[in-house]
Amino acid sequence: MLEYWRENRHRPPEQQVLFAKAFPNKPFLKRDYYLLLSRFAKVVEKFLVWQTLQQDKRGHYRYLLSALRQRQQDTLFERSLKQATAVQVSGEDHAPAALHFVYHLEKEYYDFIASHDRSSTTNLQQASDSLDAYYFAEKLKQACLAHSRQLINQEVYDIHMLNAICQEIEERPKLLQQPAVRVYYACYRAVVLGGTQHDFQQLRHCISTYKEGFPAQEIRDLYLLAINYCIRALNYGQTTFAQEALQLYEQSLLQGYLLEDGHLPESTFSNMVSLALKLERHDWVSSFIKVHTSKLKPAFQEALPRYAYAKLAYELGDLDQVLRLCATVEARQPFLYLGIKSLQLKALYEQQSWDALESLLDSMRVYLQRHADVGYHRQHYQLLIQFTRRLLYLPPNDKTKRQQLEKAIKEAELFREKAWILDQLHKRANKTQ
Repeated sequence: MLEYWRENRHRPPEQQVLFAKAFPNKPFLKRDYYLLLSRFAKVVEKFLVWQTLQQDKRGHYRYLLSALRQRQQDTLFERSLKQATAVQVSGEDHAPAALHFVYHLEKEYYDFIASHDRSSTTNLQQASDSLDAYYFAEKLKQACLAHSRQLINQEVYDIHMLNAICQEIEERPKLLQQPAVRVYYACYRAVVLGGTQHDFQQLRHCISTYKEGFPAQEIRDLYLLAINYCIRALNYGQTTFAQEALQLYEQSLLQGYLLEDGHLPESTFSNMVSLALKLERHDWVSSFIKVHTSKLKPAFQEALPRYAYAKLAYELGDLDQVLRLCATVEARQPFLYLGIKSLQLKALYEQQSWDALESLLDSMRVYLQRHADVGYHRQHYQLLIQFTRRLLYLPPNDKTKRQQLEKAIKEAELFREKAWILDQLHKRANKTQ
């Protein structure tokens, strides 16, 4: 039946034909046909498990050691335990999963000793310490990933035991000798707890030191979490972190960590352009767009580079080119639509095209009302609309209202266009003096 399906997978399966391939001399009954499919599915499931185990050395030794111990094959058990330990050491694997494997080796060895002589000294302490290291590293990792998900998608998580884990690590610094514990503790302190610049540099050092011993996906996540720290610092006005964030992006992109299924994520592309523009690296931006456009998903290979070129044109002061490029972008995704509209907003304000600006502000307001998938960016764009309107209708000589608006802008934590709108406010004040 499998052979027939492989040869004819391009056409819809016919029940009677499939059944006849398995039982050529048996009359077709639906009951028997469904029983055949059920049995076939179980064989496939077992094969998939077996196939996965062939690629999983750790799983191989876990089940082998358990089987040898239960069969009291002491010589084979001890030899296999040495082989399993050698696999762990030679692998230089620092991920929490590796600590879990170490715990299982210690557990199997404890059961092996205990089954022979219950009066003998055991390795129970080593087993307990290995379990602690795995549990602490994995919980800290979950806390870091949950923090990232909360920022991006507003998902709410409550990861328990974190205070106790941090206290235990402080009291037992030997735990930090385990790279997985050290890396995720540094990440937790810097990113989740919003630590100091020293905490951030500790995280950068840990990533640089241990990245070869972690799966690519975990290092990618760690790079992005470190970048999140920089972005948050930038949002709070610490402009020096623009260089830090761009360096992290460049390092992780060069090492291949940022590609997803061979494509450069559109958010990464946009963020790198924005950071480089903030650093006034205009030639770098132009070169980056040309080199990396082909790495974007096909759906973004026209719209996103045009948006990036429009941002570059704005920084170079060519407002007419900004508006021309924005008009050619077909922005279906919220991040792209709102990014384009924000750029148009700035260009129209600076050109004093008040009627067009009013219309634009209305369209942005309606868009935000109709789209629930904007996430944590919603507050930023709402503030951009609100502050722009207040700026438009600010009485020319009303110093009190101007000061109130300036204070509101400076205190708006999630507003990312503070520098631009404060600059426009100060220019307006200077004109009236």
